[in-house]
Amino acid sequence: MKLYHGSPNNFSTVRKNQAQQGDDMDVPKDELLDAIYLSPKFEFALAVASMPEGAAHIDGEKHTIEFENPQLFDLEKVVYMYEFDSEAIPLENLKYVDEQQYAVINTPELRPNRVTTHKAEEIMRFYELKNWERNEAKLETRFKK
Repeated sequence: MKLYHGSPNNFSTVRKNQAQQGDDMDVPKDELLDAIYLSPKFEFALAVASMPEGAAHIDGEKHTIEFENPQLFDLEKVVYMYEFDSEAIPLENLKYVDEQQYAVINTPELRPNRVTTHKAEEIMRFYELKNWERNEAKLETRFKK
């Protein structure tokens, strides 16, 4: 199975990171791991990589995203998608978190099989951005030369 990690940062390896919860979020402690988080869903990993600063609520069932700071969402933001093969990860190190995420535990870093670049605007192929509106005036100004 392919697993994905999305990030606004370009790495040669993906390293474990301590998961944190936002101020207004209630996350079970056993889901806040010092691990490498991967998703079987490309679109979820892309959404995570594309988020602006602050928290976001990603609803996988309704295919919606609500940002804490929607004014900071940048359509042109370049993000990186890291692809992994689950069979290359020892089964005892692959912990199911929820249908959107697996955590790779007891592994400091992973080298991806493939890295692709994308723009944040691609998440709109998969999700409705509930509290964000396209600012056409800003777009027109940016593209006028």
